[in-house]
Amino acid sequence: MGLVKETNLKQGFYLVLLKAMILLSAFSIIGNLAVGYSLSLNIKWIFLIVLAVCSILYERHKGFSDRSKFLFFLVLIGIVLPLSFIDAGGSNSFTIAYVFFLLIIVSYILDGWYRNTIIAVIILAFMGVHTYSRYFPERIPVLDSDSFFVDQLIQVPIVLLLSFLVVRYFADAYYQTNRRLMQLAHFDELTGLLNRRNFNEILQKQFESGNHNGHLIMLDVDNFKMINDKEGHLAGDDGLKHLGAILRQYFDNGKNMISRWGGDEFIIIYFGESGHVETVLEQVKKEFKEYVKNIEPMVDITFGIAPLQGCQTPNDVLAKADQVMYEKKREKKNS
Repeated sequence: MGLVKETNLKQGFYLVLLKAMILLSAFSIIGNLAVGYSLSLNIKWIFLIVLAVCSILYERHKGFSDRSKFLFFLVLIGIVLPLSFIDAGGSNSFTIAYVFFLLIIVSYILDGWYRNTIIAVIILAFMGVHTYSRYFPERIPVLDSDSFFVDQLIQVPIVLLLSFLVVRYFADAYYQTNRRLMQLAHFDELTGLLNRRNFNEILQKQFESGNHNGHLIMLDVDNFKMINDKEGHLAGDDGLKHLGAILRQYFDNGKNMISRWGGDEFIIIYFGESGHVETVLEQVKKEFKEYVKNIEPMVDITFGIAPLQGCQTPNDVLAKADQVMYEKKREKKNS
């Protein structure tokens, strides 16, 4: 699951990157035309747009692969980067900013020898263009102060916007991942109720607060295994989710705590009238039996209720509720 999640993040980031390159290339072309630069300066940007569009279409049609991304970056570094370096005035250009940007992107998107190869190519390409400008300075156009100023107005926003997109993407991914981890840490993935660990912490805090006015309800689904054996585990999961929804309907009032204790066991900390709760639980039982009667009529619910008052620890009240529940189970078997 973790590997799939990471792969989806990389694929999403790669698509965002390709779309950003299209928009930023278009912005550069418009900027160059607006200030009257030679049309030849737009060749690399037009090429980059075509490359990015083809990559998007390929990824959507053929599916994502490290090989296609590797080829994209290879062409980008081998053609677009040198042209940008030369057109923008050689060592006075913003190429070094793009090089650092590419190193960050490649380090995240690619893996293994693909990543190592592209990083080596970036370094070699950067050394190559600087060597070229050193020994063939006459082939590097020298920008006058006005042209350099305009180039800054175009290139600096592009670098800043690309950096913003990278930071924003990783920040959003971090937020979503952290939110997912918090969800998994505190709630049961199947039913959405509190998980056992979180419930234990809440119950412990309840005792530490000195508020013992509530009741602990323990529920167990009798003969639940019959559903799994007869209809399969998916049907069993649906049954547990349905029971969780029923418990929410009757007990989720902002005060009570509902938890999937584990397997087919559920626990509730109830802060209502003790004389009313058994009536509510009988209604829960009735609705659940109505749901499962066509699947397995032998399935039932047994519950045990124990007051927090008089118990010194969470284990005390859990043991009492468990004892009450299993006494009822014994009565069912003997009846």
